[in-house]
Amino acid sequence: MANILVFGAGFVAEPLVEYLMRRDDNRITVASQFQADADRIAGRFSGVTATTAEVTEVASISPLIEGHDLVVSLVPATLHQAIAETCVRLGKHLVTASYESPAMVALDAKAREQGVILLNEIGLDPGIDHLGAMDIIDRVQAEGGRIRSFVSWCGGLPAPDANDNPLGYKFAWAPRGVLMALQNEAVFLRDNKEVHLSPVELLESAEPVTVDELELEGYANRNSLGYQQSYDIPEARTILRGTLRYRGFCDILQAARKLGLLDLESDKVAPSDTPSWNDLMQALHGYRIHDEARKQLGITDAAFSALKWLGCFSDIASAPAPGPLDRFCELLKTRLAYQPGERDMVVLQHQFGIEPASGESYHLEASLVAYGEPDGYSAMAKTVGYPAAMAVQLICDGVIEERGVVLPFSKGIYQPLLELLAGEGIAFTESRSQ
Repeated sequence: MANILVFGAGFVAEPLVEYLMRRDDNRITVASQFQADADRIAGRFSGVTATTAEVTEVASISPLIEGHDLVVSLVPATLHQAIAETCVRLGKHLVTASYESPAMVALDAKAREQGVILLNEIGLDPGIDHLGAMDIIDRVQAEGGRIRSFVSWCGGLPAPDANDNPLGYKFAWAPRGVLMALQNEAVFLRDNKEVHLSPVELLESAEPVTVDELELEGYANRNSLGYQQSYDIPEARTILRGTLRYRGFCDILQAARKLGLLDLESDKVAPSDTPSWNDLMQALHGYRIHDEARKQLGITDAAFSALKWLGCFSDIASAPAPGPLDRFCELLKTRLAYQPGERDMVVLQHQFGIEPASGESYHLEASLVAYGEPDGYSAMAKTVGYPAAMAVQLICDGVIEERGVVLPFSKGIYQPLLELLAGEGIAFTESRSQ
C-alpha cells in the first residue's frame, strides 16, 4: 500500500487523484491552504483525506510528509523548495510538474544519500514534451543518426468548436500568467546563430504553424539554448521551443502592448480609479483611441476590431487595479471565460531535422492533440495531472529506480510513461517527409 500526500487542490489535482485512486492499495491525503478546496476533492473519492497546510512553514508540513511514502507538489513553483528540503530530510520521494530550479538541483547529492527521487518537469510542458522528444532522439541516435534541428511548439487553446472570439483564446484561470509571460526575453538557436528577442520583439516574431489542419502561430518561449545539452543533441544547428496560439492572437496582444495595456504600472491612473475604458485610454495617451490614432500607433484593422470587441474603447468601467496590465486581466477574465459545456484543447508538436547514418536527410513531425471533456476534466488538467500521477505510481511500484534530482529524460522513465499515456488516448502521431 502506498500513502501519497498531494499539496495543492487546483485544477490539476483532481485528475491526478482520480488516476491514483484506480488502485485499491493507494491512500491519498490532499493538503491545501483552504480546507474547502481539499474537501471538494476528498468528497469525490473514497480513500482520500483532506487537510490544511501552510507549505512555507516546515513545522506545518513536516508531520504530514513524515506520515507518507511520497509527496506530490502541485503548488506554485516558488513554493516547492521548503517541501523538497523536508522530503530529503525525511527520506521521502517528491514529484512536481514544475521546471527544475537551481535550488532544487542543489539538493541532488543529499537526495541521493537519502535514497530518494525528486522528479521534476513531469506535466505537459514541461513533461510530455520531454517524453516525446527523448523517445525520437534516442531512436535516431541508436541508429547512428544525428539531430540537425529541433523545434517544439506547445499551447493550450479553446477547441475549434469553442473558438468563438477574435483572440482565439479563453482562460480557465487567471490571465495574469499568460500576460506576464509576454514580458520575458527569448533566446534560441537558428542555423547556428543565437537569436535574442526582447519582449517588444517577441510577438512580432510569430511564425505560422500547422498541426492536424489547425492553422496556428508560434512565438519563442524563454531560453531554448539549454536543451542542446539537456537532450544531448550538440550537433543541432537549430533549437527553438515556443508557444502556440490561433493566428491573429499575437497581432492583437502586440496592439495591446502598443496601447500600454501590458504595462505593470502607470502614473496616469490611480489604482483606486474606475474610469470607463474610453477614459482610461484617454488618460494613458492624452486622447481617445480612434481610427486615425490607431494608424499612428501602427495597430492593424483586425487588432483594433478585436480590442474594440473586448471593450477597450467602450464606456465599460475598468476595474480598480494597480496598473494597466491588471485592469486588462480583469477585462479578459470577463470576456474570455470558458462557458459550461465548452472544451479546451492542448496542441504539442515536435519538428525534427534528421541526418541518418546513411541515406538522405529527412524531416519528422511528432504531433499530439488532446481535447477536454465538456463539463469534465480540461485537456490541460489531464495532460498535466495524468503524467504526474503515472510517474508517482511508477515510483511506488519500483519501476522508476533513479535517485537524486531527476528529469524525465531516460528511457526507463519516458518509455513506460508514453505507453501509459497512450492508454488514456494521449499519444503522438508521426509523419515523415524529405
